Amino acid sequence: MSISQLKIGQRLALAFASVLALLVALSALAWFSLEASKQAMQGVEHLERRASVADQWVANTRLNATRVIALAKSNNNTDVDTFFKPLIAETTTRINELQKTLDAEITSEQGKALLAEIGQRRKTYIDTRNEFFKTLLGGDSFAADSMLEADLMPAIDRYLESMGKLQQQEHELVSKAVAASDASIRQQELIILVLSGIALLMAALVAWRITRSITEPLKEAVCIATAVAGGDLSQKVETKRKDELGELLNALGAMKNSLVSTVSQVRSATDSINTASLEIASGNQDLSARTEQAASN
Repeated sequence: MSISQLKIGQRLALAFASVLALLVALSALAWFSLEASKQAMQGVEHLERRASVADQWVANTRLNATRVIALAKSNNNTDVDTFFKPLIAETTTRINELQKTLDAEITSEQGKALLAEIGQRRKTYIDTRNEFFKTLLGGDSFAADSMLEADLMPAIDRYLESMGKLQQQEHELVSKAVAASDASIRQQELIILVLSGIALLMAALVAWRITRSITEPLKEAVCIATAVAGGDLSQKVETKRKDELGELLNALGAMKNSLVSTVSQVRSATDSINTASLEIASGNQDLSARTEQAASN
């Protein structure tokens, strides 16, 4: 069924329903886009927190390593030992907590492999450190110095190197998540803009079609009424429309036909009157002639 076959009320209802449907669709898309952006941002925040934990882990480990090197360089100085050992123990507790947090949150195979490598190198570092201080406390300062340069310092470097890899990976994951979030937002914005343009075009098309379906028959009705008012009854009025405007055109056509019939009847009556008038005039003339003839006689 075409638009012209619908009632005007139905057409207007269809137009409003179309606009509302487009509005609902755009609102739903905007809501889903916001939810997707929200989830992406939550993922970024989670990765940023994890990267912050990795930064704290590395920073605390470097701090403890620096303290250990200071103790090693002090040649078993009692004051230095008394000052640094409680701090080392406290920081070690903090390091253990941070490591447990990362062990629980990192689930990728690459991340697990790095954590395993870090755990292995940390164990090597702690064993080397314990052996170094055992040697230092034993009074063999020459062997301790040799172990510091040959074993302890390389163990610290390898330990921190593996932690740096994990730290770098966490920051790369944050950068990738931010980039993916930005790309997703731009894509959603583009989709919304495209659909908004399509919605505007569809709304304009529907409005144009409905307006045309109403104004054109109204113009036709005005032309017919103007012609009838000017005395022109020759126009044909034909329509296949089933709406109110079609009823209006049909009514105008019926009115025109009724006027044509009335004019025909009036014209026929006028012709009859003219004929009768001629006959009366002829009879009057004949009567006048006979009257004159009678008077002459």
